[in-house]
Amino acid sequence: MPPRNTAAGKAKAGPKKATDEPSLESPKNLGRRHQILLSVAVLALAALLKFLWGGLPHEEAPPLDPGRYEHFSNELLRPFSSSHNASFLWGTYRPGVLFGLKTRTWPEALVAGLMWTSVSANDKVDTSKLRHTCEESETRQGLQFGFSEHDGRDFGKQTIKDPQNDVEMSTAFWKRSPRSWTARVEGSSKNGARKVLYFYMGLDEEFVPEHDRSLSFATFETVDEVTALTGATKSLGKFRLSVLPSDSGVVEVVPLVLEPGQAIAKVKEALVEKLSQGSSQEETATKGKRKGKKPVLYKADTDASGSQSSTISAVQIVVSGDFSIDFVFGDSDSDSWGAGARSSTALAEASAKFEKRFDETFQLRRGPFSTDAHVRFAQAALSAMLGGLGYFYGPVKVKSPEGELPRLADPRPLFTGVPSRSFFPRGFLWDEGFHQLLISKWDPELSMDVISHWFNTMRIDGWIPREQIRGAEAVAKVPDWAIPQHPSHANPPTFLLAIEAILTGSSAPDVKSAWFSAIFPAVERWFQWFASSQKGVLPDSFRWHGRDPKDGKLNAMTLSSGLDDYPRAAFVTDEERHVDLHSWIAFGAGLLAELAQQAGLRNERVEEYKAMHQRLLESLDKYHWDAERKKYNDFGLHSNKGKFAQHVVVKCGKSDGSDPIEHTVALDHFKQLQQGQSTKQPCPPSHPKFLFPLGDGRGGLMMREKFVSKGERLQFVDHTGYISLFPLLLRLLPPDSERLGLVLDLLDPARGLWSDWGLRSLAKGDPMYLRDNAPGDAPYWRGPIWINCNFLALAALRHYSAIEGPWRERAAALAASLSSNLVENIKTNFEATGFLWEQYNPESGVGQRTHPFNGWSSLVVLMMLP
Repeated sequence: MPPRNTAAGKAKAGPKKATDEPSLESPKNLGRRHQILLSVAVLALAALLKFLWGGLPHEEAPPLDPGRYEHFSNELLRPFSSSHNASFLWGTYRPGVLFGLKTRTWPEALVAGLMWTSVSANDKVDTSKLRHTCEESETRQGLQFGFSEHDGRDFGKQTIKDPQNDVEMSTAFWKRSPRSWTARVEGSSKNGARKVLYFYMGLDEEFVPEHDRSLSFATFETVDEVTALTGATKSLGKFRLSVLPSDSGVVEVVPLVLEPGQAIAKVKEALVEKLSQGSSQEETATKGKRKGKKPVLYKADTDASGSQSSTISAVQIVVSGDFSIDFVFGDSDSDSWGAGARSSTALAEASAKFEKRFDETFQLRRGPFSTDAHVRFAQAALSAMLGGLGYFYGPVKVKSPEGELPRLADPRPLFTGVPSRSFFPRGFLWDEGFHQLLISKWDPELSMDVISHWFNTMRIDGWIPREQIRGAEAVAKVPDWAIPQHPSHANPPTFLLAIEAILTGSSAPDVKSAWFSAIFPAVERWFQWFASSQKGVLPDSFRWHGRDPKDGKLNAMTLSSGLDDYPRAAFVTDEERHVDLHSWIAFGAGLLAELAQQAGLRNERVEEYKAMHQRLLESLDKYHWDAERKKYNDFGLHSNKGKFAQHVVVKCGKSDGSDPIEHTVALDHFKQLQQGQSTKQPCPPSHPKFLFPLGDGRGGLMMREKFVSKGERLQFVDHTGYISLFPLLLRLLPPDSERLGLVLDLLDPARGLWSDWGLRSLAKGDPMYLRDNAPGDAPYWRGPIWINCNFLALAALRHYSAIEGPWRERAAALAASLSSNLVENIKTNFEATGFLWEQYNPESGVGQRTHPFNGWSSLVVLMMLP
């Protein structure tokens, strides 16, 4: 840190006492004084060098006890007012469920959800088509779902098309007050065929101590022919849920109580088990084998009185033709009891309010994407994002040192968006920063709440787990091996982008100022961890930690970067330098200067961050500008020359054949070994015994493509793609910089990044373009078009088109073309399929991989701004 101005005047010496130490001026202490002065000088020099060579302008994190997960703070959620928290008490906070509701309470939460399927003529319930959770396998069979309107707090409307069950439905949710709401399910079954709906309500007590759990929380009763569930929870007090069907289309309403001890995450299995108990006989298979009982409709004359102890209750509703049912929830003395609570006026008002607010916020009708079709599409994209907000509670599993079992951190709540309701219904660190760019435009205080929840999960040293898998519903979607989070692995610090958007946005100044003051220490600690844990060998250089040279890939993955298989240096070494990471940290230092000022910190602190920012901009050019190729590149042990060759995967063991490992042998060498034409050892010295080749499961050999380098050395890594653009993407280049013009040159269609549908992640013509990273491992960031990086590119082009500089007009023209290409292609795919997609094909523009991708692909709304 720079020296502080702490000069003080000399104190007068008082009379010497018998107990006084000898004066430092005495000959006896001259050596001691020189030692002290020398020590002070060394410490001062070390501090200065630390600052000049990559030091961070804030205190180091305290020592970390590896056996504990101590959180940074317990205070980050306290600044929000009681009225703010009340407005989020209820919501569609179960994104992995087709229609689910949940309280934002912990450790106990009250939840509700919907299931449906077809019914045969003899009352058999078709559980193979029983819909409940969002499943990509079902979307491939034609299921479509997604919110068309959602305000993130009080209202949401969703359309569902289920061709397998021959039914189309809509679900709606609106609040009458913070503690009361109505959910409406209406639709039509084709040809009047019977369908059955199950609406359930239950208590999620997964992390409530067993001795504090409820045996039962609600009972059914009927008053004035209205079926209702009445009960109480510790967090809500007394409540009532009334079931109000329309006059036509609803055949019967039958309450039922699931078996005791069932978990919310297993509610579908519990329902199937309950329905199976109603079967009167076992069926026999055609080959004479006994089959289990077939689920059948629950009968009205069976016991559902509520005397049975359970924490999950449901209503079975058989419908035919057109139907509509309201589920009206409120305090036990509220209006949720009688049929008079059924109303369409409130729903229409909520919808009109949403449309008005959307027009005022985004003003799309003033720009190039002003048609009704464009506006409806944008409303659906925003609603997909807001409808993907989830509330999770539980611990994160943290990877331990080799040989030890993963540790569980203390449970924490997490309020977050999710990338995909079907495939990724949980929080991802670098995705969430992009999510908040859109959400902060719509509702800044909602965005502040989400960001505060994320920082509330931060470990005391500044590490935030990159994937937050909290609670059984989230865990159910993740393979066991992928659950533990590695405490040295980072993820791009995209919350910096979201915080910048809030800083420059239109939220109330007093609210913004109070929030920045509360969040700044956590953001600073996170930035400190990020910059120190990912540092490189040279001062002010950085590399993503966590690349594994033994991962069996064509090019070792860089998962921490978020750009998983984007090609990096061919050989994993500590000397690597990653231009995207350097750009993130340089951007972060600049933003921390602004945040420090906003948080009211002393001016020296602000200046320290400004100096760090400037220093990192200089080292960005020093370490990453490839003057020969006139672009920014990674650096590492690499060969830009070589060839791709097929290798045979074999098993090798130690001298006695033990401890077998996988190894690869060049195909030509393997053939020579088979023909006795080579005696060259095919296995590594650590495992010298050749055991056998692996098969591919189809009668052939398992093959793996490898890059055989020629003349590898420490040098720039010559690939052109998103990495090359990062200094542009994060707006780090001066508007009059010659290098800005050279980076813009990369967007010329002849360079291979530009397409009619957006910027490719890797240039067409690059040797790694659309090349698999391993058998069956399709290219992920090696060509496909990703919306998050395209958004950053578009935002940067708009930035440079708005300020004076020699590239202003060129940036404006590129921005106009890029926004048109992206918006029209994403909209075309949405209208054809009903979904936003994870990525888009670089050769055709067709949406591919995960869908619906309600995460950063929703940034298309901001691309449409006038």
